[in-house]
Amino acid sequence: MNNHYTKELLLASAYSDRFCELGLVQATLLTQDAMTELFYSYQCDAIRLSQSHQVIWAVARTKIRYDAPIRWMDRVKVTAFPVKVSPVAIHLNLLVEGEDGAPRLRARQEVCAIDVANHTLRKTDTTPFPRDLAWPAPVFTDPFCRTKVKLGAEDLVFTHRVRTADTDMNQHMNNTDYVRLILDTRPSAFWNAHRVVDFDVHYVSEAVEGEDLQIYCQETPGQLAVQIKREETSLVKAFLQLAPRQ
Repeated sequence: MNNHYTKELLLASAYSDRFCELGLVQATLLTQDAMTELFYSYQCDAIRLSQSHQVIWAVARTKIRYDAPIRWMDRVKVTAFPVKVSPVAIHLNLLVEGEDGAPRLRARQEVCAIDVANHTLRKTDTTPFPRDLAWPAPVFTDPFCRTKVKLGAEDLVFTHRVRTADTDMNQHMNNTDYVRLILDTRPSAFWNAHRVVDFDVHYVSEAVEGEDLQIYCQETPGQLAVQIKREETSLVKAFLQLAPRQ
């Protein structure tokens, strides 16, 4: 059994944003896909485990760093691998390399097992995820941002009602759709002048179809802090480090 999962990817339309680059939504999708394919290679992806062990996987935190732009028709190598298995989480790294072998993007994730019936946290040793492999050395160890942020009414940007297309196999709003809302806190003119360098997102709770969400954003020089809430319940907190777009 391999201790990693690797594939080649050509950056075509599905992974390109309005700048013909691997945008933030697309990078989140790529990270999520690579995690899913890694778990599938271990025969413990969420679809199988929901049937055999009554458990699904939920991403608790993701951190993404752009080392260099990934542009239209760039060919890259994507490698996903665990770096640690703790009692309550699988810790993953993702590395995206260019054809020259240089890193273009690195990410880390914390993934938890959730009981299908009561949505409580399950210990990782109640799943068949392999625990006896020698994991590769991490390529991204920078800590996640601290999440002590509470944005107020003056920071409210817009509201969003969760629709059918927002939801995934778990009948919850998909992670990548939260990222779309995060980017929508600023208009196109803002993103014409700024690009994301670092992105931290913390998935605190879930939203389902029909719920109304409030999206808050606070801008400081070179940074955005975003909070998505359902009334007083915090669902998502995100932190973006920005740089001028060349």
